[in-house]
Amino acid sequence: MLKLAIYGKGGSGKSTTTANLAYALALQGHKVLQIGCDPKADSTLALHPGQQITPVLELLQTKKGTLTLDQAVHQGEQGIYCVETGGPIPGLGCAGRGIAMVLEYLKQQRALEVLGIDCVLYDVLGDVVCGGFAQPMHRGYAKHVLIITSNEPMSIYAARNISKAVQNFQARSYASLAGFILNDRSLDIEQPDCAHSPDPLTDLATTLQTKIWAHIPYSHEWRLAERSGRCLLQAYPDIPLAQTFKDLAAELFATFN
Repeated sequence: MLKLAIYGKGGSGKSTTTANLAYALALQGHKVLQIGCDPKADSTLALHPGQQITPVLELLQTKKGTLTLDQAVHQGEQGIYCVETGGPIPGLGCAGRGIAMVLEYLKQQRALEVLGIDCVLYDVLGDVVCGGFAQPMHRGYAKHVLIITSNEPMSIYAARNISKAVQNFQARSYASLAGFILNDRSLDIEQPDCAHSPDPLTDLATTLQTKIWAHIPYSHEWRLAERSGRCLLQAYPDIPLAQTFKDLAAELFATFN
């Protein structure tokens, strides 16, 4: 089973990339579950155009122990199963603890087995790696961690810090670092005077002895699909970037299944 926890700095395109990866895996015949581990509950919006599903944490509070699996899990585009953990009211409570509660609920319900899942993607809030947000890295939830980063310095800085957290868990036989995906968020065209400047992400991948799985270039269609709340593979299925996601999905599944 492919079990990936996907991390990255806020604004790096993490959730959009995760949803497109889930879509590509579903197109290839896999039973996919995407779990949004973020109090904003916006990870799966592109898989449910125009609809924000009710977070499981909210349901657990209102159903008072009677929540069923079919109430917690929603099926979206291409049959992809979607879960949003949700979180507390901003400024109150611990979001990480909420995520832990939801993941434990899904485990108790044997969600992966009941739904026949063979690919589960955990889309985790920003670059926070405290105990609660690190839950997908250990206790058997995820086997590998994939980090999404843009080419901006602060995004790569966050990727470096997340990598350190993964290494700490890896030393205890928990999830290991799968590598990086570079999502180019800028319109900048490389200037001749910086053509030979150091590439910090390549340097980081080399230092950690891991790889950059894909480079997602800036694309007008990529941004249009994102703004319309749809997956690129749904809105523009025939452009080269859509094929990039299909190839990436197939390679990740073949490597980490």
